[in-house]
Amino acid sequence: MYGRIFIAPWVFGFIVYFALPLFTAVYYTLTKIYIDQEGLHFEWVGLQNYLYAFLQDPDFTRNLVESILNIVYQVPIIVFFSLFIASILKNDFRGRTLMRAIFFLPVIISSGVVISVLKENVLNTFSSESTFLFQAEGLNAILVRAGLNVALVKAIVSTISQIFDLTWKSGVQILLLLSALHAIPDSMYEAASIEGATGWEKFWKITFPLISPSFMLSIIYSIIDYFTDYSNKVMRMIVTTANQGKFEYSTTISITYFVAVMIIILIVNALLSRRTFYMV
Repeated sequence: MYGRIFIAPWVFGFIVYFALPLFTAVYYTLTKIYIDQEGLHFEWVGLQNYLYAFLQDPDFTRNLVESILNIVYQVPIIVFFSLFIASILKNDFRGRTLMRAIFFLPVIISSGVVISVLKENVLNTFSSESTFLFQAEGLNAILVRAGLNVALVKAIVSTISQIFDLTWKSGVQILLLLSALHAIPDSMYEAASIEGATGWEKFWKITFPLISPSFMLSIIYSIIDYFTDYSNKVMRMIVTTANQGKFEYSTTISITYFVAVMIIILIVNALLSRRTFYMV
């Protein structure tokens, strides 16, 4: 009885604020919504909205595939950069508190009014092909003249253009990994030093296995953070279609996107959990 009472607020919140809106959204995707002075009217159309998204809309499938492919290189950059910075910030040096605050500052800014100004007045000024805060377009001509393949040049320039954006998204991951690093007992490193272990061996035999749960959490968080970021083209499609009054199609994109993201997260979790070490 006490257990049921304890989880009752969560169950209530899940049903009212998640389950019911989710079922309502799924219903919207199966209808055509008309708005007049009397309110909303729903016409049952079945899977027509989904068929339009995958078979007729020239942008949705391309943007969805592009979003999925982008995580292949963006997430590793974010996570390994976070691990690198967390390893530095773990050490005791002057100004450590200030440096920790600086690297976590983007998280604070992104939750306030400043990021809204950046989204509306900075990101919207870029073309539909790019939503980066900084550009490296000048490098494009240099690499092309050097004889590099156009596809390779595009990948290099795109990655360099996103360096600031990717590091901007590393605040939470740095905090997670920093907490995991501090949880490792110093006695383990002392015992390894006595046994003659090198720094490289300490990292792979002690540090990485013990922080692997937080490392996996950082990867999953980075995937979700990227898929829900304002600069993501699918997210912008959802907002744009909703602003145009196409609520049923906007919801269709949202539900499809949600399912795709969940499948990716389940696959990543299944693959990483096999390599994750939990110290008992």
